[in-house]
Amino acid sequence: MPEYVIRPADRVEWPAIPAAEVERVLSPAGYGTQRIPGDGDLRLLLGPCEMVFAGEEVGWQVWFDGDASGHDTDALISLISDQVADFKGEPMQWIRHD
Repeated sequence: MPEYVIRPADRVEWPAIPAAEVERVLSPAGYGTQRIPGDGDLRLLLGPCEMVFAGEEVGWQVWFDGDASGHDTDALISLISDQVADFKGEPMQWIRHD
């Protein structure tokens, strides 16, 4: 399963989001996710899989636990990257690591 990093388009940096806003900003709009307990800064239930987010120096690291085959993970990460860009007011990029 691929892992991703979301970061500013022009530098390697973690786009910090206040703790009170993390779930709102990182939950993919229209997917009906639910916050669940677990490792990471945010863990979301997304059907049969979980999305896990961790804020690191290189950016928001995102990975999937469970069967994500029913989802276009690239499209999900692109959507979330756009949401972070809107929140931060600057362009973001996402990088896939297989």
